[in-house]
Amino acid sequence: MRMLWVDCNRVVAAGRGDAEPTWHEIRAGAEDIAQRAELIGGFWAQIDKQGAEILDSVEFDDRIGATEAYKSMGAACDGCHHSTWPIAYMHVTDGVIDRWLKNLPTHGQMEEVDEVPPPLIPNRDSMKTLFFHYQMLELRLEQFKLGDVREQVEAVRKQAQPRAARWKTVAENARTIAELSKKHKREGMKEAYTNMTTACLACHGDQAGALRPIMVPMPWDGPMK
Repeated sequence: MRMLWVDCNRVVAAGRGDAEPTWHEIRAGAEDIAQRAELIGGFWAQIDKQGAEILDSVEFDDRIGATEAYKSMGAACDGCHHSTWPIAYMHVTDGVIDRWLKNLPTHGQMEEVDEVPPPLIPNRDSMKTLFFHYQMLELRLEQFKLGDVREQVEAVRKQAQPRAARWKTVAENARTIAELSKKHKREGMKEAYTNMTTACLACHGDQAGALRPIMVPMPWDGPMK
């Protein structure tokens, strides 16, 4: 997330003002944003897609298909965790890292925390809720009752769909900025940048809240007052 903030500021610093934009700097920052957003948004889109696959499979009594879709949903969750979570959230603490540096491989334990752990931002509560529904979904699939499965799938997709949409907004507008930079065109760049960073800030408000200072990308029109 910090690199996305860096990229946003690279783009706006190179593009705003009266001087000729530094086009290659804008393109580099925008393309990096787009790639990262497509990756992360793709995980959420995959979670949503696999939820639909599970429902279709259960409706047609396809137990193998439902099981495979459930596994793919879990793999998308894991991919997102590795791409976005602080390592402390995955129980890779200072102690674990110290043992690895001493060539003493060990897995992070679920109850192992740092002396000064990261703040419990709202996103972590959201993840716990998602994990609950994911676990319940496994149980409901064992029972293979469509109504019970649907309840859990819909709870997961309710969170996945808006997140996928936000990341898609970020990626699409970043791609627009990159394409404009290739053509050395200013027109439309401010609008795309504003749309992109508005989506970022909406997500920050939901997932970081007041417990963690939000690193706000610079606005296109100059310093915030």
